[in-house]
Amino acid sequence: MKLTKEQIQKINETNKFIVEWCEWFAGFESELIFTEERAKEILDEEEKIETIDFEFPGEHDYTSIETEEFLELSDEIKSIKIVNESHIKTKLRSYYIVGSTDSAEDHIILEFHDIQMSSLEGITINLVSESLIVGLAATHLEEYDSDYWGTISQYLAIEIVYDSEEKVLKDEDEKKLINSYIFEVADSTGIALSFSEIRNPIHDYEDLREETEENPTQELRELEPYNEGMKLFVSAVQIEDPELKFLNFYKVLEHFSPIAVNIEANELMRKKLDAPKSSFEDGDYIRSIFELANSMRDRFNDEDLIKASFNTCFDLVGLFNKLPETIKKKIKKHIGASELTYSTDKQKITTASNIAGKIIYKTRNKVVHAKSNFTLTGDEVSPSEFTELNNFMKEASSQAVRWYSRQPNHLKLERIK
Repeated sequence: MKLTKEQIQKINETNKFIVEWCEWFAGFESELIFTEERAKEILDEEEKIETIDFEFPGEHDYTSIETEEFLELSDEIKSIKIVNESHIKTKLRSYYIVGSTDSAEDHIILEFHDIQMSSLEGITINLVSESLIVGLAATHLEEYDSDYWGTISQYLAIEIVYDSEEKVLKDEDEKKLINSYIFEVADSTGIALSFSEIRNPIHDYEDLREETEENPTQELRELEPYNEGMKLFVSAVQIEDPELKFLNFYKVLEHFSPIAVNIEANELMRKKLDAPKSSFEDGDYIRSIFELANSMRDRFNDEDLIKASFNTCFDLVGLFNKLPETIKKKIKKHIGASELTYSTDKQKITTASNIAGKIIYKTRNKVVHAKSNFTLTGDEVSPSEFTELNNFMKEASSQAVRWYSRQPNHLKLERIK
């Protein structure tokens, strides 16, 4: 591309901004900014400048941007704003960092699918890799390792391009557009994108090593015999989305809850049958046995099942302080106690278990039902408490898995596997 004097000046202004904004590129100033002599030489000899080349940190090759594209991006580069590690904005563009479950899917989705689309008049949305804007943002944030982690080749981003400033959407509407795009990509390719962030994982490894040295990992416990609850538990641990993580931990407790009800039913029936032999000829006594059986059958509903798991499958007293603060407050207010301890009255512990189970059940309903046809009861856990809630659910689920292993074989019914 033959350059005009104005274009050379524009390239210099843009690269001067880059050098000042990204400390890394200060060492490449002489390569990025044309001197007066070099600019004159380009003009006099009508030399073609096809690319502008950048040596991004942590990358083994230069990144070459076609000169025409670089000139088009000039105003965008000079208006870069890092909203957060997941979102970068410019005057007429917006970038959301995304990723799939593995690098192979990243390659497949970019190489074999045409996923550029115009969503609305004046707005185009694309999936891009090695974006100059994203690379500059990552370099500015110094999220790189000179040998192992670069700042431009590591990231996928959904790019929104606006024709004019009048077309620029509010952040909330932009996020809706992004989520619609992610849906279409998943539907068309079978690959689910999720929001990610600019981050050098080498830092994570260093932090993890320091943490491990300070708090050595405990030895594994003795292996438990395999049961289906283990598979559900591992699935929950792998999930990132807090609501889906909660739902999968809920499935672990739900999986074992029929056994908890059966244990109670067996114990009640055993006590009933311990009556004197003469009672067996009493009609009222016979009817009471059927009533007991029917009442226990009625307990096999979703809410009572999860309450049964809270009463039987794990140690609620030991895990009480891991519950979200709102649940603890409701329980302590209802039972009239400042804490829940092993010396607390047994009936109050049962009441606490039922309250916690009910709240977890209501929260599960909120997660699984569409918001358009679900009315909140006020018992549900708020989204801000899901991290704390999931920590509790993980511990409770782990205990439930181990509790099941201790049960006699006659209680391990085939119908709950």
